[in-house]
Amino acid sequence: MTKTIWRKLFLRSFLLIVAAIVLFVVVFVAAVELTPFDASKLTRTSQPTEVYDRNGNVYMTIASQGADDLSYNQIPANLRNAVVAIEDHNYWDGSSIDIKGLLRSAFVDLWSGSYAQGGSTIQEQLAKIVYLTDKKTFSRKFQQIVLGVQIDRYFTKEEILAMYLNRVFLGENSVGVKQAAYHYFGIDIAKNPDQLTLAQAALLAGLPQAPSAYDPIKHPQAALKRRNEVLEAMAKYGYITEAAAKEAEQQPIGKLTYHSEPGDPWDTHPLFTNFLFDYADNSNIGVSTEELLQGGLKIYTTLDPKVQSAIDQVFWSTNYNGDFPGPTSGTVVQGAALFVDPTTGGILGGAGSRKQGFTYRGYDRIYAKQQAGSSIKPILEYGAAVDSGKWGPDSILDNTPQNFGTSSNPYTPRNDDGASAPAHPTMKYALATSQNVAAVWLLKQVGLDNAISYAERFGLTFTDADRQNGLANALGTVAVSPMEMAAAYEVYADGGVQEQVHLINKVVNAAGETIYSYQPAAKRVVSAQTAATMTQMLEGVVQYGTGTNAQVPGWDVAGKTGTIQYDATLNGAHQEWIKNAWFDGYTPNMVGSIYIAYDNPDAEHHLTGTPSAQCAKIFGDIARLATAGETPQHFNFGGDTTTSTQPTQTPVSGLTLQWDATIHALELAWTSTMQGQVNFIVKRSAGYPPGSTPPAPTGPNDPNYTVIGETNQLTLTDGSVQPGMTYTYVVEAVDSSGNVLTPSVSKTVTLQNDTQTLPGQTEGAGGLGNTGNTVGNTTGNVSGTVGGGTVNSPGPGGTSPGIGGPTGGTGGTGTGGQPTTGGSGGTGDAGGAGGAGGTNQGTGTGNTINPVTPGGNAGNTTGGPGQQ
Repeated sequence: MTKTIWRKLFLRSFLLIVAAIVLFVVVFVAAVELTPFDASKLTRTSQPTEVYDRNGNVYMTIASQGADDLSYNQIPANLRNAVVAIEDHNYWDGSSIDIKGLLRSAFVDLWSGSYAQGGSTIQEQLAKIVYLTDKKTFSRKFQQIVLGVQIDRYFTKEEILAMYLNRVFLGENSVGVKQAAYHYFGIDIAKNPDQLTLAQAALLAGLPQAPSAYDPIKHPQAALKRRNEVLEAMAKYGYITEAAAKEAEQQPIGKLTYHSEPGDPWDTHPLFTNFLFDYADNSNIGVSTEELLQGGLKIYTTLDPKVQSAIDQVFWSTNYNGDFPGPTSGTVVQGAALFVDPTTGGILGGAGSRKQGFTYRGYDRIYAKQQAGSSIKPILEYGAAVDSGKWGPDSILDNTPQNFGTSSNPYTPRNDDGASAPAHPTMKYALATSQNVAAVWLLKQVGLDNAISYAERFGLTFTDADRQNGLANALGTVAVSPMEMAAAYEVYADGGVQEQVHLINKVVNAAGETIYSYQPAAKRVVSAQTAATMTQMLEGVVQYGTGTNAQVPGWDVAGKTGTIQYDATLNGAHQEWIKNAWFDGYTPNMVGSIYIAYDNPDAEHHLTGTPSAQCAKIFGDIARLATAGETPQHFNFGGDTTTSTQPTQTPVSGLTLQWDATIHALELAWTSTMQGQVNFIVKRSAGYPPGSTPPAPTGPNDPNYTVIGETNQLTLTDGSVQPGMTYTYVVEAVDSSGNVLTPSVSKTVTLQNDTQTLPGQTEGAGGLGNTGNTVGNTTGNVSGTVGGGTVNSPGPGGTSPGIGGPTGGTGGTGTGGQPTTGGSGGTGDAGGAGGAGGTNQGTGTGNTINPVTPGGNAGNTTGGPGQQ
């Protein structure tokens, strides 16, 4: 009886197991058949990604990963065998599923409660690289297995292994074995495959498991141990003899250094390339760093090569080591620089590191947040005070030593110049010489909440902890990044308007499709009057205050220095120790933020002296190099910024529109007799398709028109328009109180493909060509002819020739003189009246941007009088 029960239980269990296996097989087969599989992702373009500067020129190229792809036979045999031996020794004989490995990894994962184990075949690893993420979950593992099976169905084992070896990440910015062999050993295995030794091949084969941990440049001992494991696996599975393995194991790795490939952007433009990739990670352009490396993209940036070259000279060459405090080797003072065009927000250049300590895709200090120090003063207490209308450059501040806290919790900030500090300086002098007590006193008068609300309008963020610092915020306890500070100071540089800081205007894929287009997002933050007053005060910092090192001969410069001590009140145990330093400032054509510090300050690594003055020197050197050969510019904010709303001058006129095919953008320009007294708001209608036009603007509050920018300059670039569409632009002048001055000016433009030739005209509105105006000249008694339009005369408002209408009618009969035709007649009496002019319309191009559109008025109805 008992045997019968056990027999039944065994039979039932066996049937359940069989049913489970059958069910799993059915589900797995269904998954394989139903899971979408795009085999094209395994074939890669060899076209590089091209990066364009603001002038439309190719600044650099990023080689696509496909450009380094090797065929199976081009990959050294020892390298192929080493990878198979250590990663998937059953590769040639087994399937794409490693059952034993899966069971082992499943047991370890279940026992540890994690998903740390892989258990992956080469097919599955290739599937993860191409199709999946690194997130370790059971569902992802199942997808990886299914995709591995599909890869095995579509490609041969040789093709799969070659694809894997061309795509696997091997550390030190190396994707694929070709890059890795060159970066680590300086060997081009495509040209010289026999130069790669067995020991070197084994070292590369050991990297896929943990590229960073086994990096032979950074961790040679770990790399050596891993290499020897690979050699033993090669001997175990019959790829080499035991003797060959032992011989290779005796070879030292040596001290390896990184080898840059010819044309590698990390070699030709290291600082900008690092920043470009970090920008892709930190922005919303929708293009990942992986896509940058895939190739085939055209990236149109705002980069100014002169500015970036200036930054490179200061941050990368040894010629400007004196600009930075501390040693020039070993652990050095690090830094960052970011420069922006204040009228567009376009980034002109940047650096997130010095050459010393630079690492590929390493720490980017452009995005790193550190306390702002006194460079916050113009954005917090001083700006808020001026904006309130109650304070001005000549207002007197209290700079006498005092306790801003309580008796039980005192707060007694000190001035850098101690007892010699002026007791009651003017506001401009206090800012120029960075008087700390006066700054805290001013913040108390303005009110912390009011000042923070003001600074938040500039894009800065204050946490609850920042607010709890109370009046100490006056001295810059809030953490900011160079990116944020450049955007904040841009407001003052652009007459109170903040343009969105951006590096990329447009991204076009290999198919010619625009996959990203920057949309302008300008906003008014403060009035033009506040911006002008703050600029005048900040000029004092550079003229005679703490920022004199930022001076650029002939140019106007404004800005503010900043430092952070270990004790913000200068009362601590290390009163002379400084954590970090800043200079944030601007000329009329660029805004810059400079930051320096040790990354990990301690008793041995800290700043002393006046490092903010060295930040000012860095700014000044970069600005001087970037503007070399240019005519110096001056701030032009006008004398009295309280302009009347009924000026006798012309606030804005002469709007012209010019398509720039090199940067794929529309250049707007206008004239004004009031520049420096007013700002200009640029509005645009929505784009209208062919056959329709935008409604005419009805006034400042017309809902059909959206603000795309505001500036105090006479130009603006719009890179967000689309070919084939018609737009109407409106430019309005506004005074310091935000009142719109009249009249405004508008133009309509129709755009077509970038490939079309642009006629040489500058007016914006596409429309009619020239009016026919050839005079019917008749002389003597001979009939004259009348032209219906004159070829090579401009259309209304245009500067390029319209095409005339057909020939006009016959001239009348003259009354005397010699019978000659046209031009100057003989010496007889005046001829009769000319005949009727042509009445058909010509085809004009006088007012059209890209296309040739029908137009042209009729010719004159009658010719002019006959000539003698």
